[in-house]
Amino acid sequence: MTISSKTICGFIHSLRALRDDNAVSESIGFIIMFSIVITGIAMVTFYGYPVLIETQVGSDEKSMEQTMITIQNDMKILTFSNVPYRDLSVMVSGGNLETINVSESVQYFEIEYTLSDGSPGSKIFYPGELRYTSSEGEAVMSIENGAFVRRQKFNAGSVMAADPRWFMDDDTGTLVISLLSVESPVKQYLSGIGALQMSMLNPPDTTIDDCDPTADVTIKYVPDSGNDYSVAWDNYFSGDSIISGGLTPSGTPAEYTLQDVSKIVIKEYIIKIENM
Repeated sequence: MTISSKTICGFIHSLRALRDDNAVSESIGFIIMFSIVITGIAMVTFYGYPVLIETQVGSDEKSMEQTMITIQNDMKILTFSNVPYRDLSVMVSGGNLETINVSESVQYFEIEYTLSDGSPGSKIFYPGELRYTSSEGEAVMSIENGAFVRRQKFNAGSVMAADPRWFMDDDTGTLVISLLSVESPVKQYLSGIGALQMSMLNPPDTTIDDCDPTADVTIKYVPDSGNDYSVAWDNYFSGDSIISGGLTPSGTPAEYTLQDVSKIVIKEYIIKIENM
């Protein structure tokens, strides 16, 4: 059998065409696979990364809640256990912890009452703060006047996560108010792991007055409009923490009254943030 050169050339041409077709198919397959991989990466980045960030922010905020409660408990030890110093290792996650000195404090508490001789008594108190602000999320947390309060940036609401120590003794008609201020020699910030050193070297400034039990005691919280915890304090004053049934709203926002107070005891504690 004789194979002509023309037949051989045609066969070679067919092989070359098949090889070229395979090369084109491989190129197209590579492009398709590459596109799928890039699309997958883009989808993970677009949808997964925000979820990852949100999860991390939520974890950081939960961690800071525990840290702030620990700090508040250490402040209670300073004020009620006659311990002059506390040195606490803290982890500030996802934001900054800062001191708001009494001199910087915009918010204040006002207490008005009538003494047993009919003369007026009053106290205006600027508490200062130890404030945490999330850098990625919206959480703002503060230890303010012995309470642990928190809110969300750009939102009006707030909540008190841990109460201060105020109480009314119904048997004796004695109202006890503990006022706790935060002072710092300089503006201080903390992010990450650090040591928080606090002191209370002086005893509290205590005011004890006999009151006219037929007159109301008025307690008012005036918030910082840029860092408003009035809802948290409203809930505290109107709840059962101080007295069963809560204080009576006066009709003025964030102002409450209390009846049948025969004696008022006001203790002012100064917590100094030595270093952080």
